[in-house]
Amino acid sequence: MTVYDVYNTSWELRASPRLTAILPVGALEAYGPHLPVDTQTRLLDVIARRVAEELAGDVLLLPTLPFGQSEGVEGLPGTVALSWRTLLSVIADLGDALRQTGVHRLAVLVGLGGVGCTTVLPREQRIVKTAVRRLNYDHPDLDALWVQPLTVAEPSLDTWFATAADDVHGGEVVTSLMQHLYPDLVGPGAQDHVPPQSAACLDVAPLRAVCPQGVWGYPSRADATKAPAALQAIVAGTTRYIQDTMTEMARLKRHPR
Repeated sequence: MTVYDVYNTSWELRASPRLTAILPVGALEAYGPHLPVDTQTRLLDVIARRVAEELAGDVLLLPTLPFGQSEGVEGLPGTVALSWRTLLSVIADLGDALRQTGVHRLAVLVGLGGVGCTTVLPREQRIVKTAVRRLNYDHPDLDALWVQPLTVAEPSLDTWFATAADDVHGGEVVTSLMQHLYPDLVGPGAQDHVPPQSAACLDVAPLRAVCPQGVWGYPSRADATKAPAALQAIVAGTTRYIQDTMTEMARLKRHPR
């Protein structure tokens, strides 16, 4: 198994035409006063690389897109985002470009997700689901999937974090991971905030309407010592999800992969 990193790989890609490409889609958006605006992108960088190292077969690790669709936190300081139309086109173009180079498997890591999510609908950047679906419809020779790493962690993140289900944005889980991986970037001023509404309200209202500081969760309960085990579960669950889904897609499409 070889991980081809686009930062140090070029012509030798010819030797492995049956690659699985990993495309992390991050964001530049408000995460409260205690976390940097590139929190999602930084965490996806780490998760994607570790997943690439665990996946069977050769893997092409693409750079993490630093901009995504940040519809719920638009207008909050630090948020710089793409429209859903632009992001839809970006994913479609990248998928088609990969296919033309002989890559026939694409796993899109779309945001982070969390314990309160499912594998049916992304919590962040929902248009990516549509983009991935269109790639599969338009290009039968391309197997594309999307996954949110924190959602598919094995075991579930509430094994370590009591408030994991309330960690919608910038809470205990994400803050713990950042304290472990980037301690110098986690600042003071974390304020717990969980609105009385359920997370389902985000289907009809932006996060900024109920969380004016961009935090939905309990960042004050973050514990960096729990993060290594949680990160291992995130990587293991994401790796397994990609492998199982790719196997099932190949079976349904009746082609060898």
